[in-house]
Amino acid sequence: MKFNEQLSTYLHSVSATQKELAECSGLSTATISRFRSGKREPAYNSKELEDLARALTDLAEKKQIPIGSFEEVYQTLRDSVEDLLRVDHDVFLGNLNYLLKYLGVRNTELAGGIHSDLSHVSRILAGTSNPGNTNIFIHEVATYLAMRYSGSSELESIAKLLGVNTSEISTSAGLRDHIVYYLGSHAHTETDDSFPRFLAALDTFDLNDYLKSVHFDEIKVPSSIPHLPTRKEYYGIKKMMESEIDFMKTTVLSKSNEDCILYSDMPLEEMASDPEFPKKYMLGMALMLKKGLHLHQIHDVNRPFPEMMLGLESWIPLYMTGQISPYYLPTSQNQVFLHFLKVSGVAALEGTAIAGHQASGRYVLYRSKEDVKHYQVRAKQLLSKAHPLMDIYRQDKAELFHKKQRQAFAGSSCKIICSNLPVYFLPEELLLGVLERAKANRKNRAAILQYYRSSQDVLQTLLREHTVHLVVPAPDAASFESGAPGLALADLFLDKEISLTYEEYAACIKALRKMEEENENLQLEFDPSPIFHHINICIIGDKSVIVSKEKSPTIHFVIHHKKMIRAFRNFIPPIVDK
Repeated sequence: MKFNEQLSTYLHSVSATQKELAECSGLSTATISRFRSGKREPAYNSKELEDLARALTDLAEKKQIPIGSFEEVYQTLRDSVEDLLRVDHDVFLGNLNYLLKYLGVRNTELAGGIHSDLSHVSRILAGTSNPGNTNIFIHEVATYLAMRYSGSSELESIAKLLGVNTSEISTSAGLRDHIVYYLGSHAHTETDDSFPRFLAALDTFDLNDYLKSVHFDEIKVPSSIPHLPTRKEYYGIKKMMESEIDFMKTTVLSKSNEDCILYSDMPLEEMASDPEFPKKYMLGMALMLKKGLHLHQIHDVNRPFPEMMLGLESWIPLYMTGQISPYYLPTSQNQVFLHFLKVSGVAALEGTAIAGHQASGRYVLYRSKEDVKHYQVRAKQLLSKAHPLMDIYRQDKAELFHKKQRQAFAGSSCKIICSNLPVYFLPEELLLGVLERAKANRKNRAAILQYYRSSQDVLQTLLREHTVHLVVPAPDAASFESGAPGLALADLFLDKEISLTYEEYAACIKALRKMEEENENLQLEFDPSPIFHHINICIIGDKSVIVSKEKSPTIHFVIHHKKMIRAFRNFIPPIVDK
């Protein structure tokens, strides 16, 4: 039945006139008339359709005429709309790209899932090509995503994005329909700020302030081991939290300084809802770090991108200690069974649950030598399957960082987004003048010049063979004092600032422009209002990203995870050419 016929049938069933329907729905009489004549149809995803269904069920209830629930009437009307989706292309494209980023679905996966050509799908997502039939394309995408995520542990976060209850997408058909509605919705997608937030948190973090705020120096590592059996079982959410604390207590209070291997793909929402548990957990982590233990943390990154970034943001204080080695498992985990495995030199904690039924899970803490040895082997086997999420370098690993840095630059073009100017881009005479004016001490001056001269060969080789896209801050004279750029010294691990005067900075910019004229492989861009002040970001092809923090502490993160690298490549701060 066509839409106009279905609407007329409902009107007849409730013995209502067009005027009554118009008044009850808030639509004009002329609009109702056009709907009934077939000259116009509401969009499948429009508020008009909802208003009509609501008005018809309200009229039926007042007149005590059974025509079905609002949901039934709404679905019947929606099924009768011939043009299922009248889509604003820009809105559709924005919503589709956001959804794929949120779920971490790559172009190759989408193309394979909808049995389409990869290059065609990539052009659609880039906005350089349109689907042959947008409605069919949306349904194909929705069907693939519904098959992929139906019954997964990610439904709760997907429901949050789609603006529905989890129960509404508990079936594959329900999930498909809501994805169709979302992709064609005229409501603009929220901007995902999780990635800029992660970088902002990294930029502003001060380890000394953090340690003071948590009274780290006052934390005492107890000397007595709690009385626990060699094997203890825990059931349910509260007991699972207790098992985590018992594991950390046993580890901290032992004499063992062996590395720990930690993995969990358990959802954190229920544990985070207990206001005391996060405090106890972070205290336990702080105690393990204060004891000097090195933690190999295998993160669960097979979750929507914003959730992954928000989770990593909470780890920044721990990363800054240099005692964390973060990893991830490259393949998606089973979406039915949940696990965790945490092993130290004296304890092992293993747990399993069914996705969505964490409260029925079972968790076992082992302390006997035989059991701990068994789970140490398993944990090392798991670690062997993991890939480094990022490598973290503090001053004690300076030599290794410089080696890895040179290897990374070999063979790839790069983009460098600067808060402060890399010294190797400056003429030596200008650099010497800055060091003289700043009264740099003899030791620091010698270290800076040695680094500068050793970097020149690397830079010249890079500019001969590959493109270097350099983005530098360019504040005007009026705003210069409030955020004056300086020399980027993170590579030297000096944890020291050497700021520039406006005249010095203008001379640096002039020198950079001259270098650009002389090197066709150097592309220079200017950012008049940089959003970061203490980090430089170097994107090396699609291989890795180096995030260098200048101070508090000086530290480098060399990131390998493809999803994060894509996020850096797509991250575009406001840039203009002056």
